[in-house]
Amino acid sequence: MLLLIKNFKKIKNDKGPSPVIFPVIFGKFIFLLFLISFSLLLLTGCLSSPLTKGSVEGYVYEETVIDTCPLEEALISIDGSTNTALTDEDGYFRIDEVSIGSQTLTIIKEGYPKYHLLNVFIDEEKTTQAYGGNPIIIKPNGDKYLFDGGVIYYNLEDYSAAITTFQQMLDDFPESSYADDAQYYIAYINEKKFGYYSRALLEYYVLLINYPDSIWADDAQLGMGNCYYSNSEYSNAIVEYQKVINDYPNSPFHAFAQFYIGHSYRYSYGFAQAVIEFKKVIDNYSESEYAAPAQYYIAYSYYEAQNYNQAILKFQITIDNYPDSIWQNESERLIAPCAQYYIGWCYEKLEQWSLAIIAYQKVIDNYPDSTWSDGSLIIEYAQSRIDWINENYPTS
Repeated sequence: MLLLIKNFKKIKNDKGPSPVIFPVIFGKFIFLLFLISFSLLLLTGCLSSPLTKGSVEGYVYEETVIDTCPLEEALISIDGSTNTALTDEDGYFRIDEVSIGSQTLTIIKEGYPKYHLLNVFIDEEKTTQAYGGNPIIIKPNGDKYLFDGGVIYYNLEDYSAAITTFQQMLDDFPESSYADDAQYYIAYINEKKFGYYSRALLEYYVLLINYPDSIWADDAQLGMGNCYYSNSEYSNAIVEYQKVINDYPNSPFHAFAQFYIGHSYRYSYGFAQAVIEFKKVIDNYSESEYAAPAQYYIAYSYYEAQNYNQAILKFQITIDNYPDSIWQNESERLIAPCAQYYIGWCYEKLEQWSLAIIAYQKVIDNYPDSTWSDGSLIIEYAQSRIDWINENYPTS
């Protein structure tokens, strides 16, 4: 052995290879490389050509509180392929260029535990149906499962079940990233769906205290104003609406809050202040859907204060400045004919009968299809007033 080593060292310094020792060493190296390659093939389960590929397709569903449904945009990967796929709206996926043999399929989506489907056997040049063609069903993490369940109940209009499910999520997962969303849903349902304004106030308050940085914070603040307003607690409503404007400078609810501050003063018989607050809507939020109604209610506030001459002027400004404006949240009903009718009514209050008839006739001529909020035609009211005036003041 020592002689062999010495000869090998000597041969390394020679110009040419040894006719005896180099073939032996090289042969052992080739044999070792063969063993390593063979072992790797055994480990990967692929004894065929590495160029042989197949495909896999399938469906991914999620478990919900009432059923299963397709899971969209779940990331699917599989051993033996660099390709991945996202599930579509039907939960379907397909991955091509997958090495044949037994592989592992992995499903990843935020809010769901990572899912592994073992022993997916890929056939040569065929499309394998993952999970035997049946949908792979995965369950969201506990908090998401309950939150999604609450949303499902909400969309089904089963509001009691929605609140119960959202509350269970809050009880079981108080630190969940969905906690503020669930809290908002609970408050909103109590306010908008049940009309439990005192309960909703409490739930909105809980959201603001526990989740002050929530994206729902300004919604909750507005909700508090709405609840006080609906309970006819107008002084409290004014305070809460003002907080929307002062505390949330980027909130999209400023015009709404300012508009209902004006109404809160109206219903509190503070007509002069109501005029000031409605004017702020026009000055600060002139492009909002509340600008034209604010001008109308400036006039209406003067009418309620029995300042009929000023009311007539402001109603005319409504018609002139907003001839095609509609009431907020309505698709067709114009504001102008309502203003025109009240011009006639103000003239009646002033006992200026001829001018009242002229004003009512403009409603009939210019707005024949206009309606009040209950759907009744304004021209019918206008004609009724004309008939009454002619009957009682025929010489006017």
